[in-house]
Amino acid sequence: MRRDLFLSVLLLAGIGVSNAEESPWTTANRIAISADGNPDADADDVGASPISLAMLAKAGLQENLVHYDFNNFLNYKRIDPGNNRMWQGAMGGQARWGFDKNRFFDAAVDPQGAVAHLTEEINKSTAADPLYLIVAGPMELIFQALEAAEPEARKRVILVSHHNYNEYFKARLWHRNWNDVQALVPEIGYLRIKDQNGWDGSGLKGKGYADFYWLRDHADPNLNWVYERIRAGKPDVSDAGMLAWLMGISGDDEMVTIQEMRQWFGPDLVPAPGGVPETPAAPAGVEPEVIPPAADQVFLEVDGKLVIEAESVPLSRGWKNDGTGAIRWEPPEGKGVSHQHQGELMYTIRISNPGKYRMALKSAHDGAGLKDDWSSCYTLMGLNPVSPYGNTRKTGFPANENSGFTWDTAHKNYGAVRSKEGRVSEPVYDLSAGDHCFWICGRSSGFRIDKIHFFKTGIAGFKSDSEAATLFVTGN
Repeated sequence: MRRDLFLSVLLLAGIGVSNAEESPWTTANRIAISADGNPDADADDVGASPISLAMLAKAGLQENLVHYDFNNFLNYKRIDPGNNRMWQGAMGGQARWGFDKNRFFDAAVDPQGAVAHLTEEINKSTAADPLYLIVAGPMELIFQALEAAEPEARKRVILVSHHNYNEYFKARLWHRNWNDVQALVPEIGYLRIKDQNGWDGSGLKGKGYADFYWLRDHADPNLNWVYERIRAGKPDVSDAGMLAWLMGISGDDEMVTIQEMRQWFGPDLVPAPGGVPETPAAPAGVEPEVIPPAADQVFLEVDGKLVIEAESVPLSRGWKNDGTGAIRWEPPEGKGVSHQHQGELMYTIRISNPGKYRMALKSAHDGAGLKDDWSSCYTLMGLNPVSPYGNTRKTGFPANENSGFTWDTAHKNYGAVRSKEGRVSEPVYDLSAGDHCFWICGRSSGFRIDKIHFFKTGIAGFKSDSEAATLFVTGN
């Protein structure tokens, strides 16, 4: 963590300055946790939630945990009871160690209740009583709670984070992330510790389940249950590292290890005052209402063609007109490559001739800006950036292969999409009749886009500069 950021947070919260590796939290302070763990999310929270609750219980800190929400991909997908792994881990831990069940919220079932309760806890915050809020999932729910809270109280919230994913990822591209939280509450506290992933003696991501056999073989049946919950996800409880650091389990630095966790728990049973070894039944899933933002204009496909000037939609944070009719990605933080969900641009297209459509960007990335091996932006067709993993695509061309603008466009694939389509693939979308949302997000600093083509397979003029811009209508 940058020491200057750490010290500013301590001063803001009214806490004495300490070494950068030391947690400023004390047992007099409140803790809130906002986690994901939805079926399409990284499965680390499936195990991180129960082991985090076990840590709090061993330290006798049940009352310090004032809010816990989970499945915090909002407006996402229904989770049926049999698939609700986070309910099993969170509410199973709540029941076993006697936490107040009224402080726990399944955000896939009751998002409004989760936001309202976190807002109540934020409103209690003062310089003498800050709220330490662990960011273990995307930040839309946190943003909504902060937005609804009292302006003075939300300045006394201290966020704890360890990874860009939780800070920037969006389950829906119109959600808000760390950029928006900073804009809403510039004075908010922020503790960014080292990434808690890793193995070979570093971090809480194991090589395999054998790294957690000490839980399986422990004398405490509740810790045996924690092992079973880890098996339901994957051998990775990295998000628990934020709480471990906050509580001081990590020792002399910010990184907690599996061995340190094992030694800290020791051979004794975890106290469970008022706890019962049964998990409450999970509620019925709730189908969310997924409504994208209203478009300022809708681009009309005619005769199998769509030709869109990139600058014809409102430009979001980080995108600028470059003075030549193109737009340029210049992230304020000045990094060479941005996390995938920043600088979202939405292009709503209306298809009257359904079928397979090829897509190409007229783009450039030369002479300015930092590059990596793939000069690109991120793109997404549709509303779901999460499943399958890799659905949000790196889209562009190999770095240093072109000078000036080019129509060369390919997806560089990763995750589940790479296993299906290969390392590189042509952008082709099977589009039904009706409206579709196409998204562009910033990636390579200095990447420029002039035009976007969607041409039905077999239609002439694809990647031609002579094609006229598409007509559009205002609004939806």
